[in-house]
Amino acid sequence: MEKNILAASERLGIAQEQLDAAIQAYDASRPDVEAIKGASERLREARLCIEQIQQHIDASAEVVPAKRNCPACGKTIRAQATLCGYCWTKVSPAS
Repeated sequence: MEKNILAASERLGIAQEQLDAAIQAYDASRPDVEAIKGASERLREARLCIEQIQQHIDASAEVVPAKRNCPACGKTIRAQATLCGYCWTKVSPAS
């Protein structure tokens, strides 16, 4: 899950850079002011959407539960688990 979040975050970062470059190119060229203004505004809106998605990904990354190994079987379980889902051993939650 963390790998997917990091990969999505990287792709969003690239998209943000590309949008920023496109916005600057449109603002700099301005051959048809009205057409460019509309396109530039849509690019800015897309940039805001990407920022909101990035914030959501960042918030989700913090929620990813910590893991630990079961003391009985050694399988990976959530840190706050009270029962191993593999061997059914009762465990104390990690603090």
